[in-house]
Amino acid sequence: MKVPYKWLLEYVDIKKDINEIADALTLSGSKVEEVIETGKEIDKVVTGKIIKTEKHPDADKLTVCQVDIKTETIQIVTAATNMKEGDIVPVALHGSTLHGGVKIKKGKLRGVESNGMFCSEAELGIADEESVHGLMILPEDTPVGEDIKEVLGLSGGVIDFEITSNRADCFGVYGIAREAAATFKAQLKEIDTSFKEDEDNINNYIQVMIESDLCRRYAARMIKNVKIADSPEWMKQRLEEAGVRPINNIVDITNFVMLELGQPMHAFDYNYIEDNKILVKMANEGEKFTTLDNVERTLDSSVLVIADGKKTVAVAGVMGGLNSEVKEDTKTIVFECANFNGTNVRLTSKKLALRTDASTRFEKDIDPEMVEIAMNRACHLVELLGAGEVVGGWIDIYKEPVSPHNLRFLLIG
Repeated sequence: MKVPYKWLLEYVDIKKDINEIADALTLSGSKVEEVIETGKEIDKVVTGKIIKTEKHPDADKLTVCQVDIKTETIQIVTAATNMKEGDIVPVALHGSTLHGGVKIKKGKLRGVESNGMFCSEAELGIADEESVHGLMILPEDTPVGEDIKEVLGLSGGVIDFEITSNRADCFGVYGIAREAAATFKAQLKEIDTSFKEDEDNINNYIQVMIESDLCRRYAARMIKNVKIADSPEWMKQRLEEAGVRPINNIVDITNFVMLELGQPMHAFDYNYIEDNKILVKMANEGEKFTTLDNVERTLDSSVLVIADGKKTVAVAGVMGGLNSEVKEDTKTIVFECANFNGTNVRLTSKKLALRTDASTRFEKDIDPEMVEIAMNRACHLVELLGAGEVVGGWIDIYKEPVSPHNLRFLLIG
């Protein structure tokens, strides 16, 4: 599990560099696989504004760009397609160095001079190649000609942990922060879960029923007047550093909470929940269901699913369905936060050949008490991002709450 260094320090104040923290956590029992330092190798990369674009005269897939880097205007030839005039992007100048020690020099592409290169998040070392699609487009108010390390705060990096099956509590950044606080005898900061509800009530919109003991707890909240948009840069950067591709503000909130607290969540488009019902039940034998990755899968009666009044909308603990995904025109969503039987999730994931971040956590039997904290955190983030309005009340079916365990210690000496 990848834990961004700066995200970790948001919860525990430790005056140590990334390698000191990794070494200390290893000695205290949290196995570190790798420390990935970001920004250390990056040099001569600045922010630039694309002021003009035109097709390359001899290559259909190349674009010639004039770029303002404050001190001068330079020419860059690129194969990227996701930029436009007016965009501000990271520019690797002649003689620059990128993540991994890659050297950039000026040259010619199909006979046209290029005085450097535009950069993606992967080339700056803040995201995996698989999660990146095109150049990094910076906010429109980003100052031009500034060192990219200063603009993005590229100091620190990511600590990659191997989380053992008995430490499900460490499957989130906050869990690792708790370990760090204990290791360094530091104060663990509380996570902000505050938010406001409107005067409406979720029970006016939906009802939830559980038909299987494989679901130990199921909670739902509703968000109305949803505004689908890109997440702010700070959230996108946290997700990318942790190896998750940003999608939109609502989906990003569910992923952010999962990475932060170790509790998976899901968001359904309420418009596609038929009969205003959510039913947790076993799938029908031979049932066909298309998951969010656009793959049709065959389910059987051993697979726990989430259904509405007429159809399956998610494989419980594994992945949601294409038939209820959050889209650009989504206006009302249902947040799901639940706790499923770990063994069943593991067997389902294996049977469907579908291993996800959610199933990886659920199969470790995470704490059902995390459901309320995670749900409230998601609602706080919705309010913080201006992504919608939280409907009053919530549905929480929790038939057999976990009882606290009291341990007695005998102090000698």
